[in-house]
Amino acid sequence: MSAPIPRCRPRQVDADLQAELSRRGADAVLARFLAGRLTQPVDVAQTLAPGLGDLPNPDAIPDMGRAVARICRAIREQEKIVFAVDHDMDGQASAAVLWTAFTGHFGVAADRLSVVSSHRLREGYGITAPVVARIRELNPGLVISADKGSSDEARIADLKAAGIDVIVTDHHAVPAEGPPASAYACVNPTREDSGFDPTVCGAAVAFFCMARVRTALLEEGYCKSIPPLTPLLDYVAVATIADCVSLRPDTGAVNRTLVHHGLRRLNAQLRPCWQVFCESREGAPVDSQTVGFQLAPAVAAAGRLDWADVGFDFLTAGGRESAARLWNTLLEENQERKAVEKRVREAAIAVVDAGPLPSAIAVFLADGHSGVHGITASRLVERYGRPAAVFAPRGRGAREDDVAAEAATDGGEPLISGSFRSIPELHMRDALQRIDDAEPGLLVGFGGHAGAAGATLREADFVRFAAVFDTVCASMLTGVDLRPCQWVDGALEPAEISLHTVDSFARLDPWGRDFPLPQFAGRFQVESVRALGDGTHLKFGLSTPGGEQHEAIWFNAREDADAPLPLAVGESCDLIYRLQDNVWRGVRRLQLQVVCTADAWDGAVPNPAGVASESGSAVR
Repeated sequence: MSAPIPRCRPRQVDADLQAELSRRGADAVLARFLAGRLTQPVDVAQTLAPGLGDLPNPDAIPDMGRAVARICRAIREQEKIVFAVDHDMDGQASAAVLWTAFTGHFGVAADRLSVVSSHRLREGYGITAPVVARIRELNPGLVISADKGSSDEARIADLKAAGIDVIVTDHHAVPAEGPPASAYACVNPTREDSGFDPTVCGAAVAFFCMARVRTALLEEGYCKSIPPLTPLLDYVAVATIADCVSLRPDTGAVNRTLVHHGLRRLNAQLRPCWQVFCESREGAPVDSQTVGFQLAPAVAAAGRLDWADVGFDFLTAGGRESAARLWNTLLEENQERKAVEKRVREAAIAVVDAGPLPSAIAVFLADGHSGVHGITASRLVERYGRPAAVFAPRGRGAREDDVAAEAATDGGEPLISGSFRSIPELHMRDALQRIDDAEPGLLVGFGGHAGAAGATLREADFVRFAAVFDTVCASMLTGVDLRPCQWVDGALEPAEISLHTVDSFARLDPWGRDFPLPQFAGRFQVESVRALGDGTHLKFGLSTPGGEQHEAIWFNAREDADAPLPLAVGESCDLIYRLQDNVWRGVRRLQLQVVCTADAWDGAVPNPAGVASESGSAVR
């Protein structure tokens, strides 16, 4: 079974919304574009330049006041405090937020603080039993979790029994039974009793908590002045982008504000880590795509393959020399991660292609690698257009104690762990909850949110789980066309294919979840083609029906250098493309980035004026 042929769909443009956005100050291109992306009008000026003063009051997050009071007491009484954080980019950035707030703003001595990052392969996600053991060895009075903890009642109860208070700061979905009862406080905007934006990431929750701690310390006269915490928004920005939370203007305004201001601070290069990273880019500004595809994968790579601490150490490095050394280590880890990911991805695709295609994919790889299962599941979603999960023996891939890690058991039965990724039409954690309700005991543990989740089960139960997973997801996806989809923002007029349009869209950065990069349809004739790099990337000379000439690049246009060219000189074709600039030796030029070819689109590109039909077209 090969992957289904993708469908190409134009976004519907709401003419009334387009007119309203124009009235509010959006230029013609942006008004048309946003009217195909949003469901309600937005403040155009605030969307393009969001202000920190527009952020909502974080006191709307449940337990915020209780958590702040307990943290202030711990600071006053000089208690030992442990930050228990996740092993991904969001977790490490959360640790950087907490550590820098305590040491650089609240005046807490570093020897009173410890960071415990869970080992992805050997300890798993959350406040697991091994994490509890390491925390108890440190003997703190208080634990503050970040980016995890909402589903860890049993282990939090163990810490409470040992006389250790636990404050959970998290953004993952709360279990059906509610927040962990043994936690001193659970600061989580996804709680049912929350009045705060539930789309923010873990580092953002930690930041808002620290901001309220600063206010409380000042109000109680703990010290005369405390520097503002806004410099910590650089950490929040990279975490927000990396964790794939909503960045759509009408649903993710808080996230867009945090990223907008955080990227400004990152580009100011006030920390050694940013100085080193920006130097590697030869002075080019850092935007959301730079973070998502260059910075975040490297910082997260260490936690995917082994201990995550080097990512935290890089983010909080005190000097350029140490930051450069740590960055080089992260780059090496990322190269290894890419090789591992390629191997696992090819194995997973082979398994799926060997059988009939279900509504929801579940793959078990005995020689997989838990550190790259989330990425692999995402690739399966992109290829097949349906929810996907990738499993391997729990801990598989750990560099140390490999045998012990792979032999993780539940009552003597081998355990396997899986990473899940979803499509917009299905809430993944809700699906796992339905499975747990229908088949109690099948899942040893699970957690997550709408787009991503994780679960553990007994290896002997995998076949049964795969069947139940398919059945539950199929019932939730009734009527959904389960194919990969390329959404297109209509077509551009010839005069709009310009650097001016590139600059207009640049003002809408950040791009990410729920707000992907713009892409358009257009008819072109191929004037020239040549291979780049290893031969899989191609550069084209294109011309429009009106005679305008454009340069274009198509990354990964073919499997290898010996494969046939997808387009021939002289051929006329419909292309899906993005606009970008290309700077070479100080000269800035327009460049089209080809995404794919459209086999047909009613014989032409969609109506440039706006409202296109819902009919799809095959994409090769």
